[in-house]
Amino acid sequence: MTRSLLLLFAPVVLALLKLPVEPGMQLSRRSLGAALAVLPVGEAIGRTPGSSDVGEAVEQIKQARHALRQLQRDWSTFACIDREGRACNIDTARKILGGVAPQRGDAAIEVAKVTPLYRIDGAFKAVRRYAIDASDTDWGSALDLEAFVEKGEDIVFALKKTDDSFYSVVFASKGTIQLENIYKEAKQSVDTCLADFDAVTQMLADARPQGFDALPPLSACFIHS
Repeated sequence: MTRSLLLLFAPVVLALLKLPVEPGMQLSRRSLGAALAVLPVGEAIGRTPGSSDVGEAVEQIKQARHALRQLQRDWSTFACIDREGRACNIDTARKILGGVAPQRGDAAIEVAKVTPLYRIDGAFKAVRRYAIDASDTDWGSALDLEAFVEKGEDIVFALKKTDDSFYSVVFASKGTIQLENIYKEAKQSVDTCLADFDAVTQMLADARPQGFDALPPLSACFIHS
């Protein structure tokens, strides 16, 4: 099961690493392994679904921000229309967004390792619980909790809206303005979501006490560009 899931989500990894994914491309365990090899050794890749570990949660938020930024930068690759006027490359975008994924069990854990946007709501909840229980000397007590929770909810909503848009293009009439408008609306949701991610990561950086690792610059998150 693990091998089949990794092959299923290989396009996500390849897309984030800016490696070519041609239509009908045969993705082997070797090609996936080569893609994963450039990830930082020893660095967490996503949060285990259901985990309340705040360190994993903060790491997932950083990684998710970077994954969404990559989607924005390569937008034309995902929001594309083929020669017949139909939407193309839909599933790859939805996998990056966490929309095409199992909801529980070992399968969900395997997906979470390569898809940081998957169940990002759980990461926000873990940070929220940590901040609520934090002592006065803990970095969690310095977090603007109300603003953090609000932005987290906005991010989850925007991601769901974007994923719904990529799902709905399947039913749009081919070669129509309707299809272009759906992509345009999805792009606006991604732009808004990224602005909220920037705000959230800044809140985390501002809340850290002396000794708490600073959030790395965007270029250092998740993968090395």
